[in-house]
Amino acid sequence: MRKTRPLEILTDEQVEAIHEGTLEALENTGINIFHDRALKLLRDSGCDVTENRVRFPSSLVEECLRKVPSSFRMKARNHEDDLRIGSNRLHFMYGAAMRIVDLETWETRPATLKELDDATRIADALDTVHIIPDTAPYMELVGVPPVMAYIMDIVSHLRNSTKITVSGYQSDCETFQIRIAKTVGVDMLAFIGAAAPLTFHQDSCEALFRYAAAGFPFMVVASDVMGGTGPATIAGSLVSTNAEIIGTLILIQLTRPGTGILASDYTMPLDMRTGHPCFGDVGASLHTVAFTQIMRKYGIPTFANSPGFASSKKIDFQAAYERSMSTLAAALAGVNVIVLHGSIYGEYTFHPVQAVLDDDIANWVGRLLQGFEVDDETLALNLIDEVGPIPGSYLGKPHTRKWWKSQQFIPQVADRLTYPEWIREGKKSAIEYAQARMDEILRTHHVPPIPRDQDQQIEAIVKEAEKHYAERGLL
Repeated sequence: MRKTRPLEILTDEQVEAIHEGTLEALENTGINIFHDRALKLLRDSGCDVTENRVRFPSSLVEECLRKVPSSFRMKARNHEDDLRIGSNRLHFMYGAAMRIVDLETWETRPATLKELDDATRIADALDTVHIIPDTAPYMELVGVPPVMAYIMDIVSHLRNSTKITVSGYQSDCETFQIRIAKTVGVDMLAFIGAAAPLTFHQDSCEALFRYAAAGFPFMVVASDVMGGTGPATIAGSLVSTNAEIIGTLILIQLTRPGTGILASDYTMPLDMRTGHPCFGDVGASLHTVAFTQIMRKYGIPTFANSPGFASSKKIDFQAAYERSMSTLAAALAGVNVIVLHGSIYGEYTFHPVQAVLDDDIANWVGRLLQGFEVDDETLALNLIDEVGPIPGSYLGKPHTRKWWKSQQFIPQVADRLTYPEWIREGKKSAIEYAQARMDEILRTHHVPPIPRDQDQQIEAIVKEAEKHYAERGLL
């Protein structure tokens, strides 16, 4: 629970200007939507629909914004892992990537199914990981056809963790993921994203209707690249991404009013020197802080995707500052969910050792947001008077024994030895400590199994998916 006031970088007038700009963009420019059912629903709701271009009246925007709840609850396999998303709560989401990376050569390769399961178990063991996304941690898997990767990720999450997971969509895979979730009796966070700029394709709209019918809450993602698929200015990009979020939100609320929505910001600048996205850039953090302030005006929970991805290719100083600074900025802004643990470069590489290191970052940030108590006991005036000047000491006092753990942050893998102790212990780095903790987790952490009948149903759904894609020539 956050006890600090959120960071705000926009004035009320600036927030209103971006909101008014968004209304104007939705009403004048509109959004391309390539789905007949969605077009009919929007036309019947008062939108101006010309071929595939939809222009939204401001009255409909305001009406649908009012229908979005300020928080929503999600049911996990273990009720202790149920989540209430929104308000002043902060949760962390596991990272995601295409491939595993070798920590010595820094070369990449597809992960094995065992490595997928192991990484999921580590997510389950880390207290600061609350959600495991659809593509986590690996999307390239040895022996798994690409069309089945989303499904096998979800199966691994449910078998090797009791935490909330996310459903993604490609080639109708969401139909199988929904059935798997219903088999286990859990909620999934339904990922839906616009194609920047200002476009929704057939597959995303079809998935939206399926998720709404299943009753899942949504993670609605806008991911402009400033200067590429969105304006180069942060203010202009905020209008563009806000329009994409609200366009999705309208379609969701018209389909299933009152559905929970987590508005996700995954916007970053385009590096004009290379043509690549600037992962870890301060511009992405400025965008996230402002985006969060705008969504707070609407009363919609927010999600920061950028903090989990750095431009560094290694676990090094650059990766540490890019991840830590962007995580801290998002947390101070009042974001409700932050992607952090495990991803290294962009959405390309992942390693569980990074996730263990990130656990310390998340705990550090969490301790900061908790703040501290100021009352008669913590002011300790009587104790100060009792101890007095030198040679007085607070070390052996009951007050110290009571309070020190709650006042300090105690990292799990950072080096805090004195220099002589560090030499005697073998000059270990934080990466080595994280490797040791990862190995310990894999030796000792056990996840309650899914009931046998449910697991058999999941296996049958996987076989049905394989048959479905084989018949379509995708296997």
